[in-house]
Amino acid sequence: MRKWKNILAVMTAALLLIGCGASNAANMNTVSIGKDGMIAHTIVEEFERNFYDVSELEAMAQEKIKKYSSGEGSIVCESVEANNGKVIVKMTYQTGEDYTSYNRRELFSGTVGEAFEKGYSLKDIVKEDGTPISDEELSSIRENHVVIVQTKAGEELDVNVYDKILYTSAGITLSGKRDAIIAAGEEELLSCIVFQ
Repeated sequence: MRKWKNILAVMTAALLLIGCGASNAANMNTVSIGKDGMIAHTIVEEFERNFYDVSELEAMAQEKIKKYSSGEGSIVCESVEANNGKVIVKMTYQTGEDYTSYNRRELFSGTVGEAFEKGYSLKDIVKEDGTPISDEELSSIRENHVVIVQTKAGEELDVNVYDKILYTSAGITLSGKRDAIIAAGEEELLSCIVFQ
C-alpha cells in the first residue's frame, strides 16, 4: 500500500509540474539578464500563417543576425515556434551592445557606477513602495547592478535579473524578487531596474 501511495505522490507532483510549465508559457516579451552578461530575449507576437510560416520567419531572423552580428555567436536565434496563434522567438545576445544593435533599442547592463560613467541618470528611481530614493542613497549603490532598457510605445516587457531587485523606475510592477514588468506606455520609455 505504501508503494502505491509513493507512486501516486510522484505522479501528482509530475502533473503539477506539467501544469505549472503550461501556465508559465511565454505570453509577453521578456528580457533576462544572466550573471555572465548574456541576455536572453523572448519575443511573442501574433502569428498570421497566411503571410509567413515558421521556417520563413527563422530564415528572416538568421539573415538579420548576419547583418547585425558583431562576431561569432554574439547574437543567436535559439528557436522560432508557433503556438496557439502566436509566434515565439528566443534570441540570445552576448552583450547589451549586441541587443541594442540588433533591436535598434537601448539596453545597458552593468553596475550603477558604470551607468553613471556612460551618462545615464538614475534620479527617478523609486523603492518598492514608490518612495523616491535620496541622492545619498543613490551615491551609495554604485556597486549594485542595473539594467536600463528601452521599450517602444505600446510595448509591455517582462525583465528578469539574476539577483534581488532593489529599486526601479516609477511605474514598474514587481512580479517577483527578480522579476519586473514594464507597463506599456503611450510613448517610448527608458526604464531602470537596480538589483544586488
